[in-house]
Amino acid sequence: MKSIHHIPPHEPWFDTPSGWASETGGTTGGGERPVLNYYVTNIEELREALNESGDHHKCIWVGGVIDASGGSPYLNRQDQSRRGRIFISSNTTLMGIDQNAKFIESALIVQDVHNVIIHNLFIENPVDVDPQFEEGDGWNAEWDGLSIIRAHHVWVSNVAFSDGRFTMDMYKIVDGWKYVQHDGALDIKRASDFITVSRCFFTLHDKTILIGHSDGNDAEDSGKLRVTFHDNVFHRIVQRTPRVRFGDIHLYNNLFDNDVVDPIYKYQYSFGIGKDSRTLSELNVFNVKGLTDHCKLYKGFGGEYLHDAESVFNCIREDFNGCGFNHTSVLRPPYRYFPQRELTEEVQNDIREAAGNVHNYRIWV
Repeated sequence: MKSIHHIPPHEPWFDTPSGWASETGGTTGGGERPVLNYYVTNIEELREALNESGDHHKCIWVGGVIDASGGSPYLNRQDQSRRGRIFISSNTTLMGIDQNAKFIESALIVQDVHNVIIHNLFIENPVDVDPQFEEGDGWNAEWDGLSIIRAHHVWVSNVAFSDGRFTMDMYKIVDGWKYVQHDGALDIKRASDFITVSRCFFTLHDKTILIGHSDGNDAEDSGKLRVTFHDNVFHRIVQRTPRVRFGDIHLYNNLFDNDVVDPIYKYQYSFGIGKDSRTLSELNVFNVKGLTDHCKLYKGFGGEYLHDAESVFNCIREDFNGCGFNHTSVLRPPYRYFPQRELTEEVQNDIREAAGNVHNYRIWV
């Protein structure tokens, strides 16, 4: 397709991450001067660019809405698996050219690859057309907005994740159970490592971020799953920001704007502390309407280790280290970072305004 080689006038973009994705060689995606550049406006063009480029260093600019279904509804789980998944290759920068760059009906997958940047995109969390019933647990969906699986050195930057057009109040009841059609927004699992998630906007979702596949996956996950979250906004989220197993997780300068009596997305908790995980929380802001006990920001799932430094809960600096977790055995990460220390309302608004797919690189001529 010749069209994918014709990129509209635009401001070039290149940056490198802070946090774990900066370690052991860093994360550069397609690089400052990619060997290959593409501009895609539909799913056929995107697949053509990915197939043609392989693992060569490349930047794929996204313009407009990428609908993996091509406008034809999925028939069943097998059909959605075949057409709905989009596999991103190594040495790739996938980025939106402006605020209209969007993925719908899509499950983006970064699997068995390395050195990937996902930047300035809106990802509508996919709707499973064929959830599977699990006895005692009900209907469960399969697909995530973005999955990082056995991948290393991945930076997710300025991405907005949302249930979008299909919110959880639209679930029907089937055989007496809620017909759940969303899984996660972002999953990081199966020995993935050196990941940074920054300036992203997560909204309108239940089980938002999962780190670690299962409690029994220690042979693969132990010593891996090092992830940094900074300057992200979690707005009208129910839970799992994140839910962690095995990983070393560092969170700083994130905002949690939630509500326990939200009409659709009723807040439950923020950090799920699971098996053999270590979580360091610094200078985060938890604005949770209707919540009076700061320890209920956390939920234990067999994990022991959580340390907090100088975070704020509903305008008050609380002693988060008195919530029953071991806070003395969580180490600071090896990289340099420079968090905002004065968490004023102005600083919080600055973080909100910079989160998500807010950039316009297109030059209108």
